[in-house]
Amino acid sequence: MHLSQPTQTIPVKSKQGETYKKCNGCNRRRIPFGEDHQFCRLCYKLKSVFKSSGNKVIDDFIKYTQINLTKSEGKMEFVPYDQFKNIEFIAEGGFSKIYKATWIDGPIHLYSISRNIDNITRLKNDTVVLKKLVNSKNITTKELNEV
Repeated sequence: MHLSQPTQTIPVKSKQGETYKKCNGCNRRRIPFGEDHQFCRLCYKLKSVFKSSGNKVIDDFIKYTQINLTKSEGKMEFVPYDQFKNIEFIAEGGFSKIYKATWIDGPIHLYSISRNIDNITRLKNDTVVLKKLVNSKNITTKELNEV
């Protein structure tokens, strides 16, 4: 699905009897930008900030956290390795190594859309914990949930 294409919606009746549109992208009540916009606000945000990891299981997990978690602290985002500096080894576990690092761009702090323009504010140079997974190319959903 491309950003230029509207998210398809399905009319649904609520318990109160009102009809609203359900987004087929996130399966939630569609929150439009305004009366003349057909995009689901949540799906548009996800499409505009999402970077693929190259692994479908990981990408699906990241999308799930973006759509289903309400606090920004729990939302995952794929970050290329070159976005980290000052990487320091902390510990090693059963299937991962733990590091402390500075995320150059940092996590999304504020996201808004104004006049169809994305406004993204990030917390630059944020200190984060990195978890390097052993054999992550073939990671399963179960293993990913343990992270």
